[in-house]
Amino acid sequence: MSAPVIRRSPVHSATVVAGTTLTPRMRRVTLRCPALAGAEVRPAQDVELLLREPSGRRVKRRYTISRFRADRGELDLDVVLHGDGPGARWGATAQPGDPVEFQGPRGKLELRPAPWHLLVGDESALPAIAAIAEALSAADEPALAVVEVHDPDEQQPIAAADVRWVHRAGAAPGGAELLGAALAGLQPPAGARAYLLGESRAMIALRPLVEAAGIAHENVFVKGYWNVGRPDRLAGRAPG
Repeated sequence: MSAPVIRRSPVHSATVVAGTTLTPRMRRVTLRCPALAGAEVRPAQDVELLLREPSGRRVKRRYTISRFRADRGELDLDVVLHGDGPGARWGATAQPGDPVEFQGPRGKLELRPAPWHLLVGDESALPAIAAIAEALSAADEPALAVVEVHDPDEQQPIAAADVRWVHRAGAAPGGAELLGAALAGLQPPAGARAYLLGESRAMIALRPLVEAAGIAHENVFVKGYWNVGRPDRLAGRAPG
């Protein structure tokens, strides 16, 4: 009996073409990858960067594609600058001309038609929330985004959705309490869908609240981007 075939995403080579400060805690790094020219990228798909620590050890960090320009094979990655992990260091120091390799794009999130959409998350989810909101707006489907950030300086335009900003005001990141309070009184219409994106355990804790408000279990998508205690691991984009 032959061994099963293990299929992996191909490794793409890219070049950094720009680095832009978005907020005091987030920087956008733009990559150009000729192999992706003409490709189709779905909202909230990500890539897995193949980075190296100062010791030379290879590490992987995943980032949601904020914007993709298929004609040029360019993708924007928004990196939260938190701590001194490999992802944060790369995001803070990447300069035009730097080479980088990655796998992807990939991701399981699938947008389905609904009369209303709820987008919930923290800073790590901002690229995904903005991309989802833009896609929903193009389909003429309304969305509410409830986003927790450090303070008003970390807010970013999400023009395609109504937005409720939640500020931690000194509280530690990664909890579900502030977002849970912001969701109190939610009255979604029948058939609504929800996307919970951020710290893994916080998003899991918020799911029962969203379902109790009336959004069916099968209409709730949960994605963990990072874990408290491992801020630079899962998606490489933990808030500070």
